[in-house]
Amino acid sequence: MNGDIENKVPHPEKIKLADDIDVTPEVIDYCLKKFQRNRRRLSTLENYFQNQTAIQSRLMDDPDRPNNKVSHSFAKYITKIATAYFMGYGVKYEVDSKDDAYKTAYKQALDDVINSNMTKIKHFEEAKEMSKQGISYELLFINPEGKLKTQYYQANEMIPVFSQTPANFLTMVLRPYKLVSIDSKYDDVEYVDVYTKYYVYNFTRRRGSQWQLQEKFSHNFSDVPVIIRMNNAELKGDFEDVIPQIDTYDKAVSDTQNNEDYFSDAYLVFEGIDDLSAEDENGNELSASESAKVMKENRTIFAPTGCKPDFITKDSDDTTAENHKNRTFKDIFFLSQVPNLTDEEFAGNLSGVAIKYKLFGLEELCIEKETYFRSSETKKVRLITEYINALQNTKYDWRDVKLSFDRSAVANTYEAAQTINLLRDVLSEETLIGLYPEIDDPAAELEKKQKEQAEEENTGDGGESSDDGSKEAEGVF
Repeated sequence: MNGDIENKVPHPEKIKLADDIDVTPEVIDYCLKKFQRNRRRLSTLENYFQNQTAIQSRLMDDPDRPNNKVSHSFAKYITKIATAYFMGYGVKYEVDSKDDAYKTAYKQALDDVINSNMTKIKHFEEAKEMSKQGISYELLFINPEGKLKTQYYQANEMIPVFSQTPANFLTMVLRPYKLVSIDSKYDDVEYVDVYTKYYVYNFTRRRGSQWQLQEKFSHNFSDVPVIIRMNNAELKGDFEDVIPQIDTYDKAVSDTQNNEDYFSDAYLVFEGIDDLSAEDENGNELSASESAKVMKENRTIFAPTGCKPDFITKDSDDTTAENHKNRTFKDIFFLSQVPNLTDEEFAGNLSGVAIKYKLFGLEELCIEKETYFRSSETKKVRLITEYINALQNTKYDWRDVKLSFDRSAVANTYEAAQTINLLRDVLSEETLIGLYPEIDDPAAELEKKQKEQAEEENTGDGGESSDDGSKEAEGVF
């Protein structure tokens, strides 16, 4: 880490080809070559997420000087907070229809596919990869038993190819990979699966040879069966733009520690003499440097009359250094739009409005994430619905599915309870229950409440509570 601090991470670049292009060895080689630049970028971002920042590779011109390498895991913090806030409660699927039978049956069929694929866990991992590296992927496929399955892939495991038309739609996705065996049987064999709108192509090659088509088969979907999770239009990660600030803070803290180490031992000066002398155990006179070493070890100074030993220390401008670090520290959170939750401003019982104001930047960041995630999840719902219709001979319409995202936000529950009580005569019971931040399913909670009330009426409990004013002291709901 020598020289000026700068953002060395290149901008992500989309691969675009004609939408009617054939899948050939030349096309595969072209895409792999274009992706190499982006693969280096992704490797850098992964290193920062793992706290392997630039300071870890710093070399000093003077090898005798201290070289502390204090790295700070800002990248992981930014990703963790942004992902937990955005995808903490996952995606909710609701079927909007006036036909209750249709609504119930469609929702059940959709839930069966979604729940069997551990979708909530995969969504969280996809959102985390989006935050780290700007993009992630989910592959849909039909297994040998005829079940629809999904698989999550990281940013460096797939290569999307887009059309050059104004629509800029997805034309194909490449998945290069290698197989590992104990006997090194596959060490020199490379594989690429290419997913297009109608088919899957499987190519292989041995090192130094050309790609050979091994298999081509239909994937049984109406579109490219890869769901692309984009973090934003630029395909950039959440901490990508603050890498120079992270490097600056690492360097400032490391140099502060270097100065502490370098000047921790003050230099002793002997004023009034030209030389120091000490003797070894045999009575032989030692050189000046050896004499100084003996005095240091024995913690005893032999000085002639008139000599004035004194220490030299280095003046330190701690105020300037601390101001620089504090400014850089604040810039990291300001520019990444992720709040510093250890800040004293988050202490105390803040109102709901105050909390929303402090989380405004993070909310705006997640709105952008939600926009692209909703679009990709809609495509997934469409493909799942087509699979269900083909399997069950039904006519479900994917447009009836409504998606919602619930933030994992800090909430003032006392304030929420007050608001609910104020609106009790205005809104329905289910709507009121939905206002309480700790309840995920208002309809289920209302049904539970009605069931409890019915049981109380059947047993005769709670029927004589109006005289002592206990009705006014009922719970929030």
